[in-house]
Amino acid sequence: MNMAIIGSNFIVDTFLTAAVEVEEFNFYAIYSRQQATGEAKALQYDYINDGKKVKVFTDLAVMLDDDNIDAVYIASPNSFHAKQAIQCLNAGKHVLGEKPSASNSKELSEILSAAIENNCCFMEALMSLHLPNFSLVKQHIYRIGKPRKYFGQYCQYSSRYSLALDSLAKNILTPDKPSQIPNTFLPEFANGALIDIGIYPLYPVVALWGEPDTISAQGVKLETGVDGAGDLQLNYGDKIANISYSKISNGENFVEFQGELGRLRIEFVALMSKVELFLNNGSYELLSMNKGTNSDKGVIENHQPMSYEISHFIELVQAHKHLNKPVKTVNIDALQSPVTTWELSRQVISIIDQARKKIGVIYPND
Repeated sequence: MNMAIIGSNFIVDTFLTAAVEVEEFNFYAIYSRQQATGEAKALQYDYINDGKKVKVFTDLAVMLDDDNIDAVYIASPNSFHAKQAIQCLNAGKHVLGEKPSASNSKELSEILSAAIENNCCFMEALMSLHLPNFSLVKQHIYRIGKPRKYFGQYCQYSSRYSLALDSLAKNILTPDKPSQIPNTFLPEFANGALIDIGIYPLYPVVALWGEPDTISAQGVKLETGVDGAGDLQLNYGDKIANISYSKISNGENFVEFQGELGRLRIEFVALMSKVELFLNNGSYELLSMNKGTNSDKGVIENHQPMSYEISHFIELVQAHKHLNKPVKTVNIDALQSPVTTWELSRQVISIIDQARKKIGVIYPND
């Protein structure tokens, strides 16, 4: 399948490194604002296509006019996701949108409307839910008994935070010569700790428990206007979920589902690197281990983590094309992933919207 890519940052490198493992993937084109940047990325990964030259575009509309493009992976700054996704869908291209797929609920609704109107697939690229270890979580979660609590933490000091502090200091000293603050700490790009990394411990609990009855949120709002750290509590009536996240401090990164019979713990939720089961009767099971490690309790093959979501997306698009061969009809279920469903994306972005409002983080796109 011919895919085009929007963006040239580090996540594109991760994506293309994983795409090498997906036989059906063809790196057809890349869009970048700078010709030199796009050409460098295209040359770096042309081995995916056995050396066949990757097309480079600096005009998105021109790229989308290319009928050979089947789908587009969007990895631009968050604030551009919705506009570019809608533009791609309106051009008849299927879209894999890097998380978060939109800045807010309104934008997501507009994306999904465009997908339906143009009969094209749209999927939010949330890698962790497509990993084999999350399948293990769903398979064994019943063993903890009636669920009561969930705790998820993702605290990772950002190397760019020092740059942000330095830029702020320089701006204060020399206001006539403003310094460059990294995009990840600017509301103009729909960024912040919750929507960037807090989304990882948020997704699994919403995927398994659904939308909460109520939420509460507290956060550390930085001078730049985004949240640097925070805590969410999701109330489900008979159970609660607590989520802690930070880009301005380090901490242990894990999530844990707790029930009346035991608890299920996941190390480093973004990669679902290890799943452990602790039961109240004292028994313990290592359900899986790190990739490439063999165990009679579980195995993760030595695949790049993103390869699973890429394969899943391609299968989704291929199934949709096959379904539509006899007659062009809009089957909404066929346009979305059964793993990262549109409803799940709606629920997660709604929670983030509510949390941002409580913390006081406002995006221009709001």
